[in-house]
Amino acid sequence: MDGSGAAYGRSVAIIGGGFTGACIALHLARSAYAGQILVFDPRPVLGLGLAYATTDDAHRLNAPAQRMSMYPDDADHFVRWIAATGACDGDAGALFGAGKLFPRRAVFGAYIAAQMAPLLADGRIRHVPVAVEDLDPSGAGWNVRGADGRCHQVGMAVLATGHAPPAVPAALAAVAAHPGFIADAWRRDAVKSIGREADVLIVGTGLTMADMVASLDAAGHAGRILAISRRGQMPREHAAGSAAYSGMFSPPATALGLLRLVRARVARAAAEGIGWQCVFDALRAEAEAFWAHLPAAERRRLLRHAKPFWETHRYRLPPPTAARLRQRMDARTLRIEAAKVAGARPAGARIEVDLRARGAAMAVTASFDAVILTIGPGRIAEAPCPLLRTLCTAGLLSPDATGQGIDCDEDGAACRDHQAPPLFVAGPLSRGRFAEITGVPEISRQAAKLATHLAALATAAAAKTRFF
Repeated sequence: MDGSGAAYGRSVAIIGGGFTGACIALHLARSAYAGQILVFDPRPVLGLGLAYATTDDAHRLNAPAQRMSMYPDDADHFVRWIAATGACDGDAGALFGAGKLFPRRAVFGAYIAAQMAPLLADGRIRHVPVAVEDLDPSGAGWNVRGADGRCHQVGMAVLATGHAPPAVPAALAAVAAHPGFIADAWRRDAVKSIGREADVLIVGTGLTMADMVASLDAAGHAGRILAISRRGQMPREHAAGSAAYSGMFSPPATALGLLRLVRARVARAAAEGIGWQCVFDALRAEAEAFWAHLPAAERRRLLRHAKPFWETHRYRLPPPTAARLRQRMDARTLRIEAAKVAGARPAGARIEVDLRARGAAMAVTASFDAVILTIGPGRIAEAPCPLLRTLCTAGLLSPDATGQGIDCDEDGAACRDHQAPPLFVAGPLSRGRFAEITGVPEISRQAAKLATHLAALATAAAAKTRFF
C-alpha cells in the first residue's frame, strides 16, 4: 500500500459484468463513493449475463416481476418500469393468477440496461470490455491485467464472475466434439440446428431443461424428447393465488432437523389452506440464518441429500413454460425419467447413449439426433476460469468448505492475505457463506450492502490520509 490506504478511494474493479456485477456497480454509483468504478466484462452489454441476454420469446422469468427489482428498498420498481414502458403490452402469456407478471427474460434484460445507461453515459461507471486474466496485489492496490494486455491499477476489487459452468461428464466425453452434442445450452443458436422430427436427449431436468423444451416447442419441434436426471425430478409450478405466511423458523443444528422442520411447516400450512410455495418463500428469506447455524459437515450433508428437492421447489416453472411441458407430456413427446448416462459414442450423424435407469443393474442403449447438457453450475474446484485458479494457487483465495464457491466473511471479504488490499466476492461465488444468493432479491440486497461497505472503506481511508 502507499502507507495510508488512500488508494481504496480512487477506484474499484468489479470483475464480471453479469447481473451481480452490474447491480454492485449500480448501487456503488448511487452511494457516497466518489472514486472510479470499472466493470470488466467482455460482453457488449452489462448486466445481462447468460440468463437475461436471451432473445428467445419462449424464455420467461421463473419468478414474478413483483420480486425482480434491482432496488431492495423499492420492490415495485420493475413493475412500474414495465407499466411506464409498455414492455409487456401484447404479451397475454405474461399475466398469471392474481395479477402476477412473468415477462420474457429479455424484458428484464432491457430493464437492467435502462438502469445502467445513465450511469455509463455520465462516466460514473466505466465498462471495460475485456476478460481479466490476472489480479495481483501491488502495495497500493491491485493490478488488474486484461486479455488485451493492458494493466489497470485499482484500490479495491470485487469478483462477481457468477456460476462456474458445468464440466462435460466423463460418460459423455467421447461425444464432446460431435455436432449433435450441445454442451452450452445458452449458446444463442443452441437448438436451431435440431430438426423438427429429431430425437433429443436432455441431460438434466431443471429450469434450463424446461427452457430448452420451450425453445424446441416454439420452433415447431415435434420429435421425441427424453430428459433425465439422477432422481427424475423437475421444477414445481407457482401457485395461482397468494397467501401470507410468516416463517419465524428456529434454526436447527442438523440437516435432518431442517428437513423435519420444513415438512412440519408444510403440513401445518396445508391444514390452514396455505400452499407449500408460501412456506418455501418464507424459508428462502431465512436461508442465510439457517445455513450459518449448520456446522460444515451438516452443510455438506444437506447439499448431498436435500439440494435437488430444495431446487425443484425453490426454482419454479414460469406458468407458460409449465403449460408447454404439460402439453408435451400429454402428447407423449416428452418424458422425464430418473436415469444417468453410463457411456456414449458417435454413431454417424447420431449419438448412441447408454442409459442406466435409477435402481437398474444394467444400462440400455438408445440413439439420439441431439444431446443437450443442462446439469446446472459446476463446483468451484472444476471451474475453468483461469483467474480463480490463479488466485487460489497463489493462496489469495480458497474454496469454501462445501466446494460451491469462494470462502469469505460476512461482508464478502475473501482474500486470505490480510496484508493485501480489499478483495471481495459476491453473487453465486459467495453461496458457500450465504447459501441462498442466486436470485435477484438476494443479489440486489447483497449488492446494496456491499456498495455501502466499499464506500465506507474509501471514506475511512480518505480520513486516515488527511489525519496523517
